[in-house]
Amino acid sequence: MNALRKKLRVLWRRSCQFLLGLFACYISVLVLGLIPMNIGFKPPRAGGVTIYVVSSSVHADLFLPVRFEDIDWNDDFKHIKTRAAVPRDDYMAIGWGDRGFYLETPTWSDLKLTTAANALLVPSAACIHIDFTSPKYFSSATPITISAEQYRALVSFVRSSIKRDQNGLAIPIEGYAYGYSDGFIEAHGSYHLLNTCNSWIGRALAHSGVTTPWLTPLPHMPTLYVSSEPPSTK
Repeated sequence: MNALRKKLRVLWRRSCQFLLGLFACYISVLVLGLIPMNIGFKPPRAGGVTIYVVSSSVHADLFLPVRFEDIDWNDDFKHIKTRAAVPRDDYMAIGWGDRGFYLETPTWSDLKLTTAANALLVPSAACIHIDFTSPKYFSSATPITISAEQYRALVSFVRSSIKRDQNGLAIPIEGYAYGYSDGFIEAHGSYHLLNTCNSWIGRALAHSGVTTPWLTPLPHMPTLYVSSEPPSTK
């Protein structure tokens, strides 16, 4: 019995050391990830496109104008059925995340420990959630003004994340929605601890030239270097 207890104590100690080592590595990666990209970014003095990032304590979404010049997200998602006819002339919220977590957790009361653990610890399939809504309904919306050219780069990144069928149409995930104006589509990529919904937002902003940390896996990290001051008009 004493020998068994000794072995269990050794196993427990080694397990704790292993977990502490992993945690230390993760923190080190996060610290290195704070290195800023696109340091020279400045919002355009006039014109441009205002996008928004809405972040919660866990998730983040991009809010993009449904229409801008020749870009119309209705063309991309006109075949995505919502539960009710909704205006598609304001903004579209779009977020990338773990497929299982997205589809199985419509509310926090539906959250299961196994779902959360699988999303973070096991590389898993991703999907995209879209919602035709407006940033004015979200007090945490962070505005970012970028040039038309930068917006096109951002749109290119977002579109590259979407899985499409042989006809080039986004592949819907039927039977899943949170409300009356949203839906889910298949996405490229694999979700894990260092590649989260916030990471996707960070890469999208970096692709469009906005100053962001090198890595952004945690909430609010994508907009860490975004100025709250409006662009100068001088």
